[in-house]
Amino acid sequence: MATPSTTVKVEGSAQPAAPAESPAPLDQNRADQLYNKCAEAPEGTIFYQRDLSSMHVAETTSQLTQLLQELVDRHLMKLMISDNEPCWKLRSRDEADKLRQLSPEERILYHHIDQEQNKGIWSKALRAKTNLTAQALSKCLKSLEAKNLVQSVMSVKFPNRKMYLLKHLQPSEEVAGGPWQSEGDFDAALIDTISRVVESYMQKETCLNLPMDWNQYPTSDRTSAIARKKRIQNYPTALSVRNAIMSMGIIKDKNIAEQDMEQLLEMMVLDGKLEKVSGTNYRTCITSREVESYNGFVDAPCGNCPVFELCGDEGEISARTCVYFGEWLQTESEPVY
Repeated sequence: MATPSTTVKVEGSAQPAAPAESPAPLDQNRADQLYNKCAEAPEGTIFYQRDLSSMHVAETTSQLTQLLQELVDRHLMKLMISDNEPCWKLRSRDEADKLRQLSPEERILYHHIDQEQNKGIWSKALRAKTNLTAQALSKCLKSLEAKNLVQSVMSVKFPNRKMYLLKHLQPSEEVAGGPWQSEGDFDAALIDTISRVVESYMQKETCLNLPMDWNQYPTSDRTSAIARKKRIQNYPTALSVRNAIMSMGIIKDKNIAEQDMEQLLEMMVLDGKLEKVSGTNYRTCITSREVESYNGFVDAPCGNCPVFELCGDEGEISARTCVYFGEWLQTESEPVY
């Protein structure tokens, strides 16, 4: 994992010693050119010396060192260490402008908060690291929050601790308790809302929607509809449900991970709203009030029975004598004479 640093010397490649060269004058426009080149990469990209050298903005290793130091001094780049190797990460120009306007004390606090990333850092730990008085610490933290650089959250693990992290970061689950919690308690309203959406999604994915006059349809049409549903049916997983819920846009300020959705689905299984088909798949549970619109006929042996068309009340094959139907209902079938 890359961690922030302060000053690291860029190392040149292993080549025969060359005569000492005079450092070229620092060209701020060339530093901006290097920044713009890096900005073409996806947000959050970490750059190593080899990546920056391949952009051919700097002509020598010495010049690259100067350009990087200029960008770090202007807070446009953050210097870090990853596996004992220096690397750099861009900051936005807006963030850099705000950092340049900070007081020395605020900048030190920002640096320590930045190092902890989404784990956050306790205010008492910040005071120990900076030796600021309680009054100065409180004043600086309030200023950083007002400038939208830092946010404070209450720790679920330690309810009496206020943790600080950068404004754009999502608190870790250890701090915030995951998306189903709010201020240390389960968010019942959110859980109920998402559970209803999940139930509706599960019904759509795992049940056959039957019209009121279903029994009046020709047998061949009913058999074809059931077979078609079974062909395209894939019981949802925690990941597929998570992706469906996130794509609906009903959750704006929280990110639900696969394990978060699995936690909710398991809660719904315990509540009798869902059932597990296998180790990773789920389907809806049909209740009496849902029978008018949905039924579980897709999952019954009748759905893929090879002698379905021969089954009837008067013939040799019927629900009363069907061994498979009896096993499905966990009852005993009548013997055929």
